[in-house]
Amino acid sequence: MDKVSEAEMVLINANVITMDKKRPRAEAIAIKDGKFMKVGGADEVKELIGKKTEIRDVKGMTVVPGFNDVHNHVTQFGLVEQQINLRNESVQSINDILNIVGRQAEHQSKGTWIMIEGYNQNVLEEKRHITCWELDKVAPDNIVCLRHVNMNMYVLNSKLLAMMGIDKNTEDLEDAEVVKDIVTGEPTGLLNPHPSCERLNNLMPKVSRKDILKSIEWVNQLYLSQGITSTTDEGVGMSDFPGEIGVYQEAIDSDIFNVRINLAIWSRAFLDFENLDEELKEIDAKLLTFGIRSGLGNEKLRIGPFKIVLDGPLSGGGTATHEPYGIDPQNQSTGVMAIQGQKLEDLVSAVHSLGWQLSVHAIGDRAIDEVLDVYEAVLKRKPKINHRFRIEHTYMPSSNAMDRAKQLGVSFVMQPGFIWELGDSFISHLGPEKAAKTFPFKSLLEKGVSVAFSSDRPVTSIISGSPLLGIHAAVNQRTVSGQEYALSQKILPEEALRLYTLDAAYTTCEENIKGSIEVDKLADLTILSEDLTNIEITKIKDIQVKATMVGGKFFYEQQ
Repeated sequence: MDKVSEAEMVLINANVITMDKKRPRAEAIAIKDGKFMKVGGADEVKELIGKKTEIRDVKGMTVVPGFNDVHNHVTQFGLVEQQINLRNESVQSINDILNIVGRQAEHQSKGTWIMIEGYNQNVLEEKRHITCWELDKVAPDNIVCLRHVNMNMYVLNSKLLAMMGIDKNTEDLEDAEVVKDIVTGEPTGLLNPHPSCERLNNLMPKVSRKDILKSIEWVNQLYLSQGITSTTDEGVGMSDFPGEIGVYQEAIDSDIFNVRINLAIWSRAFLDFENLDEELKEIDAKLLTFGIRSGLGNEKLRIGPFKIVLDGPLSGGGTATHEPYGIDPQNQSTGVMAIQGQKLEDLVSAVHSLGWQLSVHAIGDRAIDEVLDVYEAVLKRKPKINHRFRIEHTYMPSSNAMDRAKQLGVSFVMQPGFIWELGDSFISHLGPEKAAKTFPFKSLLEKGVSVAFSSDRPVTSIISGSPLLGIHAAVNQRTVSGQEYALSQKILPEEALRLYTLDAAYTTCEENIKGSIEVDKLADLTILSEDLTNIEITKIKDIQVKATMVGGKFFYEQQ
């Protein structure tokens, strides 16, 4: 056999789920030059085996395209996991958290920051927020900041409130609600940004290049172990812009990061939203100064969409809805939007005109409708085939919004793991009836809307952010406590798999090179212990990732 027709590696005795409609199943794969050379039966692939071909017997295990997590925050996730994370502790009460803060204060110098991640009042016995006064008692000489699992709410101690200039006389900030005690009027320490508080962000300690690199390396190993071969960081610039892009380049060049990645550029990294009128006058010059736009790069590292955040978290009352929500009738909210109307349209129009793909965070139905209005207006003035505009999260799309998204060609990027990890909290905030109308996966697919799955880590955890857990949640529609969520919106395992593979690749304009096991596509695949399409659906979350391949090379193999 001549070397040109000889495969470098073949996988045999495999149960291959290809995601290719022309050939949905196969039993063997040939790989050469980092791409799939042949996908078919044993006899077809056998012809490509030469003297130097590596033969891997998969022993009947299931092979699927590598999972693609198209919305998460890689560097933030890694940085969070390197700090104190309450999700990794046995936390059941406020006293448990105070003990953790107190112990940390004993080991730190006076005046230093104590950053605590993974705070969630919903899982505490008291079902209430910690106060600044409670934090002051256990860490009187430190600057304490508890960040909520939704990554938007914070609890600050008195020292940090003072650093921010917040006291009894402070009204709400332009970009955050300052929660006060209903009796004394004093700030309780709870800060509810909508959606991001720049004053607090500017005070926080800056992370070093070394810290970012370390976090990327940690995420790489975790993602490979969970079968993830591609991802999109939806917040590049939250830590450092444009330096963060350089760190990714270094990580890839030094083989620290093997997962393929798209970088969504965080709009707030270089736009002052408090002075947006002035910023919009110079938007073209600002964007052109950096010399980048969507599509720049290669198969390993690529500039993705321009990211705008519109509304805030559900649990903090920040989600922009048409009708008030909240289980407490005395404390309901319709949320807030950071930017809307003509300003949002001007920003989206400018970014679109310069050739960028758009990615807008919109959770509530009011926010989703606003984005669709803007997208429609912008595309009417400047049409573009395959613009691939995205809306991130989209918890509450109306039936009309689904139809409009289909018509406009807008993709909804959603997080099924939220049902598992945060579903109980959503039910408590919305009530069972309204909660059951969120994440309407089945309805979206029936209407033909472009949908992709993702994790939004670090909002979801190490466990609930994994693709297999996400598939499990979408198929079973139950929370971690076993509570029913939206049984009418269950989808099939095959459908959920597609939303983590081929349909995910579509949202990054890469469906022609990844997302399915087809000849000439990138040889990215995941080997599973069980066939998720032929197993009791309640056991999907227990399936193990046995190996992960990127570009024809195994970077993870279960020991």
